Amino acid sequence: MPEMSFETCVRLAQQHGTRLAPTTLDTLHVASALELGAERFWTFDERQAKLAKAAGLKLQG
Repeated sequence: MPEMSFETCVRLAQQHGTRLAPTTLDTLHVASALELGAERFWTFDERQAKLAKAAGLKLQG
């Protein structure tokens, strides 16, 4: 897991938590993808997909 994933996870929760209601694991998965520089985010989880899109990731799945 990238070093800054937990900090990014907290930032995502603060920015999008109230509106999108992601779980802790949703935010950690999206944060890790951001920290790893992912170009695409694959998920079939609707809540996770909304968070990934809000964070600027391109969705697949």
